[in-house]
Amino acid sequence: MKLYGRTQMLPQFSYEEAVKFIMDAGFDGVEISIFEKSFRTRPEFFLPGFAERMKAAMEKYGVRGFSVSAHKDYTESPEALVIVLETLKIAKELGAEYVIINGAIRREAEKYEDQWNAMIRDTKILAAAAEELGLRLAVEYEPGFVIDSTELLLKAFAEIDSPVMGINCDIGHVFLCDPDPMKAIEQSAPYILQCHVENMATGIHNHLVPWEGDMDLSAYLNKLREVGFDGGLGLDLYQYEYADVCADCAAYFRKLMD
Repeated sequence: MKLYGRTQMLPQFSYEEAVKFIMDAGFDGVEISIFEKSFRTRPEFFLPGFAERMKAAMEKYGVRGFSVSAHKDYTESPEALVIVLETLKIAKELGAEYVIINGAIRREAEKYEDQWNAMIRDTKILAAAAEELGLRLAVEYEPGFVIDSTELLLKAFAEIDSPVMGINCDIGHVFLCDPDPMKAIEQSAPYILQCHVENMATGIHNHLVPWEGDMDLSAYLNKLREVGFDGGLGLDLYQYEYADVCADCAAYFRKLMD
């Protein structure tokens, strides 16, 4: 497994500067997000020549693995769906193997069935585009989203029925949302392309540094190894100044991985 730092959490840097910072902090690779920390789209991701500049930066700073992420509710508008479709094209230019997506936020004013159907419809559009480009989609479920458990995610995959569907397994979300987290990892194992890692307190969706919280992180990493996962682990922290804590977090996870 490899440790990835996330560019989304470093909006004070250009993308190239973020890659250098992440690698200097002890990570193996990077997760390149279309957003900054506040989930505002970074226009430079979509500028001509971005992919070539990023490939040069990743080579320069010794990146050993990377991914692209677009954590956007692509069901909210046609424009939102277009943004994710454009992200797929740039990810292909970068040479990415997959793009992380997370789908629809649950809106209480709308019928759940309608939201589910919209999620399936638009994900099928993304899946068709990804298949044409030779990419896969790594779907991440979230508390408070239309898909908020491993069971629902696998149900969605059955309806979408596409070979490109995969999972970004956020182990904190598994801890919060699945009644048997270890069984959930086993069930989703064939689909896991990447993971997000952090700690969490029981019943509270708040991403914590690894030395806080109630999760037995060693158990989660061991289970991932047991099911054959050997991909990227993206450090996923929002409430902290990422630049101040990410090196210590990388060192902490490195000890757990050894």
